[in-house]
Amino acid sequence: MLDLQMTNEALKDKTALERVEFGISTFGKGAVLLSSMQKTASVLMHMFHRLKADNEILFVDTGFHFHETLQLRDEFLHRYRLNIRTLYPTLTPEQQEEQYRCKLYQTVEGQPACCDLRKGKPFLRHMKKEGHKLVFGGRRRQEGSARANIDIVSTDPRFDGYNLNPIVDWSSDRVTEYLQEHKVPVHSLHSLCYPSIGCQCCTTPVMEGEEERAGRWRHLREEGRRGPAYCGINFTDGSGI
Repeated sequence: MLDLQMTNEALKDKTALERVEFGISTFGKGAVLLSSMQKTASVLMHMFHRLKADNEILFVDTGFHFHETLQLRDEFLHRYRLNIRTLYPTLTPEQQEEQYRCKLYQTVEGQPACCDLRKGKPFLRHMKKEGHKLVFGGRRRQEGSARANIDIVSTDPRFDGYNLNPIVDWSSDRVTEYLQEHKVPVHSLHSLCYPSIGCQCCTTPVMEGEEERAGRWRHLREEGRRGPAYCGINFTDGSGI
């Protein structure tokens, strides 16, 4: 087991690449990256390439992704020869709608179940089956809300392991600089006012003056209602799924 206080202190002044290297050297093939195919994921996938790491990169295909998201997955797979593993929900979107007799994502009450069924469960099922103990993620403190005070390393009791956020202290500008410096592919919708991208049915463009995640689940925040902020796949977002 890791001593979290000592580990976070030791990694505090390390570079993001060194933090990734630490996770892989400490946990071996038990260290994986959960990729959303957004900008921060592009950074971390490229770091796997730089380290010649053949550890799994997990991508959960919810069945509702933008075509551009799947295109980027395939581009990283072929350009960098990464070990990208695509995970799938047990039910197809059609089977899920038939079983629950509604489109779960269309209601505030149904959204958590939809995200759990299509994201959380496939991810956790794989983590437990393979015995993986560390998952890298692209969460950053600058994103605010539940992410404002996250540590570099934290526990994830859902699979009795750890989360490691190598770029937790990076700004958005630093992310962009890295991508441009290394000519890393990025999601094409980022240039079309989509700073945060999830499922197509639950993601809209962000207007000028709105915060980055304003386009996520916009349809569930109509008429002043407080809708969801996160999908719940990341334990540090307060998921508990």
